[in-house]
Amino acid sequence: MTQNDANKKHSCMFCNYSSLRKFDLKRHHNARHSTKLETIYETRAPAQNVPPFSENVPPFSENVPPFSENVPPFSENVPPKNTCSKCNKSYKNERYVKLHEEKCKGVDVLTCPRCMISFTTRQHKSKHIKADKCKPRSIIHARTPNIQNIYNGSSVNNNIETQNNIGNQNITQNIIINSYGFERTDYLTYEDLKHLLMQGENTIPIYIEKKHFDKDFPENNNILYCKKEKQCQVYENNNWKKKNLSLLSSKLLKENSGELLNFCNDNKEQLSNDIQNDDTFEYIKYKLLYIYHKYDEKYKDIYNMVRDIIINSY
Repeated sequence: MTQNDANKKHSCMFCNYSSLRKFDLKRHHNARHSTKLETIYETRAPAQNVPPFSENVPPFSENVPPFSENVPPFSENVPPKNTCSKCNKSYKNERYVKLHEEKCKGVDVLTCPRCMISFTTRQHKSKHIKADKCKPRSIIHARTPNIQNIYNGSSVNNNIETQNNIGNQNITQNIIINSYGFERTDYLTYEDLKHLLMQGENTIPIYIEKKHFDKDFPENNNILYCKKEKQCQVYENNNWKKKNLSLLSSKLLKENSGELLNFCNDNKEQLSNDIQNDDTFEYIKYKLLYIYHKYDEKYKDIYNMVRDIIINSY
């Protein structure tokens, strides 16, 4: 290779310019022949089987749903973890939630559990409860639990739908049923229970009726009877469970006689002063005790009264 050939290693295709450096040739093309280069690039055919970048490539938004489409908001369909389904109160783990839900009445922390009036602060609620002057009302008068933290706009897993007239408004809402064994009894005052104790053989049946079947407190209506199937249902552990009528009647007799007996023992001095007859008071206590014995001559009569209350409750 001669010296002249080396000097012509990088030659211009449009003129006689040549250079030993490729960079100098590119600079020469841009400075002297830029128009000719553009013409060549425009007429040159694109490479085969290589589509332009935009061909067959949909726009970024085509077939690609917007970020919010098919992606539910954070709170939708994703309930907060370890939250009570009745009052929306949160706990650290699932175990505590289950223990709480069994006893939960479905009332939030700023609502009086007796009269269902809501307050703006815990201090106002505490002062109201200490005054102890409010009249018991059903949960149908309460606001939706924790209204500022409602999931999906409503309380979850309610059980019975009821209508209630409040003022001039006809309000339809769901009622959370109290599990069997966790009924409200705060609406039964000392005077109510004292009056019940004086009802002779009707004492326990009337107490059961007021406790489980009072129409003014539907949250306690946790016992149902289906006449067609001749089968009882009891609400326990957040589920309706079938129960034998005879066994349930006996259970109600035993448990509720025990509750009334405890009431007598806890209020012995006051009841003795009000009744002013020790023999009558002792008879009342004995009357509440004898129903434990199925072979007592009066047991069957009281048992049948309780059974009829269940059957005719709805």
